[in-house]
Amino acid sequence: MNPYILTILLFGLGLGTMTTFASSHWLLAWMGLEINTLAIIPLMAQHHHPRAVEATTKYFLTQAAAA
Repeated sequence: MNPYILTILLFGLGLGTMTTFASSHWLLAWMGLEINTLAIIPLMAQHHHPRAVEATTKYFLTQAAAA
């Protein structure tokens, strides 16, 4: 994976976590969790192994149904 993309994804993961921790309203906490989800999904599928892709797909579908 390109180091710039990896840096952006890790920054997004940190930003989402800090947004969730610093939130004082449930909507802001939800936005932080969504930012975390968008950042972690490509990181989960980074290794091109069938189980990693399957886990990523299941995580995405569960999160999409819950949202």
